[in-house]
Amino acid sequence: MKFPREKRESRTVAQPPPEAVQRVDGGGPWGPTQFDLPDRNGSNSQAILIVSLVGLIVLLVIAGLWALAYFQFP
Repeated sequence: MKFPREKRESRTVAQPPPEAVQRVDGGGPWGPTQFDLPDRNGSNSQAILIVSLVGLIVLLVIAGLWALAYFQFP
């Protein structure tokens, strides 16, 4: 059984706010997003350090839990 394709008119769903015309930097018409805010001098060493430390802590927790399970249940 085939149904006829429904025809719909194209329309704009949402429009940027009027003050979006004045924005030059920082994420476009809807304002800045978490990905559009790099460090001013272009260095992300702090972000790299934080991600590395969190990854190291997660790996240490996994290794500790594995060692605990290995020695508790031989």
